[in-house]
Amino acid sequence: MHKKVDVLVDLQFGSTGKGALAGYLSRLNNYDAVISANMPNAGHTAYCPDTDQQFIHKVLPSGIFGEGLRVIGIGPGAAFFPERLRREWFDLCNYRQDVMLVIHEATVVATDLHKVAEAESLSRISSTMQGSAEAMISKIRRQDGAIAKNHASLLTGMLGAAGDVAIVTQVQWLNIFNDRRDILVEGSQGYSLGTSAGFYPYCTSRDCTVARVISDCSLPVYWLNEVYGCARVHPIRVGNTPDGYSGDWYPDQHELTFAELGVPEEKTTVTQRVRRIATFSPLQMMEAMMMAMPDHVFLNFFQYEPKASSVAKAAIDRIAYELACGGVHLVGNGPKPADIKEIG
Repeated sequence: MHKKVDVLVDLQFGSTGKGALAGYLSRLNNYDAVISANMPNAGHTAYCPDTDQQFIHKVLPSGIFGEGLRVIGIGPGAAFFPERLRREWFDLCNYRQDVMLVIHEATVVATDLHKVAEAESLSRISSTMQGSAEAMISKIRRQDGAIAKNHASLLTGMLGAAGDVAIVTQVQWLNIFNDRRDILVEGSQGYSLGTSAGFYPYCTSRDCTVARVISDCSLPVYWLNEVYGCARVHPIRVGNTPDGYSGDWYPDQHELTFAELGVPEEKTTVTQRVRRIATFSPLQMMEAMMMAMPDHVFLNFFQYEPKASSVAKAAIDRIAYELACGGVHLVGNGPKPADIKEIG
């Protein structure tokens, strides 16, 4: 059988440029379907290769620029606020009207109550406090109104005004994507933020691995084709809250400042807090690459410090040789498709 699913995952603490790479790959590989299982705690930015139009997505996937794209999927492991999805979908349909939006009926519908509950309990770990975990808990508890199935008429009514939308069952979901030629599946956040990655409780509410992404998008594992792993020369963590701490680094790295690097401060897409930034960690990369076994690694923010970039690339390629997986095949020097270069 044709192996049709390429998976994109983050190998660090998030914010490695997955949105930019997804946008780039969507045009390069011309996928006819793209799927995500995002939650409100992560945002992804992509730019149209032709016009530089910016798309910031917290719900929809970013790989939307392929000419052959026909189906966009939101998997059952996702959680979304309906109004946020409405804005993203309307913006996308203003850009192109030849795609269908498919939402798995078990996708979680988030509410302001979920967001309030997290604000009251998770500031101590510098969470984004967007309601993601509380929304998933409502699904686990089988609470009324937790999933898209319970809001099918509302969702299709508010979204259908812009384009073709369907809330589908599991069998319909599998049949739709079985008929697709090539699929890009986009993960969110990063491996080291996973609940099992060793930084608990300073972590997100799920694991961030290839296996988990495929499961959250409810696809057969035997459809897996290639894995793209995203990293950056200087990994980041979300900034601390006034009363909280976002977590430690790996033993072989230390925290830096953006001033030390001589570059502008970065802010997270969701919280607009100034990020924390650190030196590259081969320990982190060995562990993350062992879990992901990427066919291709995208090393981003290559422009910040040339010497550190060369050292990080050499470390990744050495690890790839030891693990018999793919090394650095793409580098990034900015947020737009033209800033991404293939190097082998």
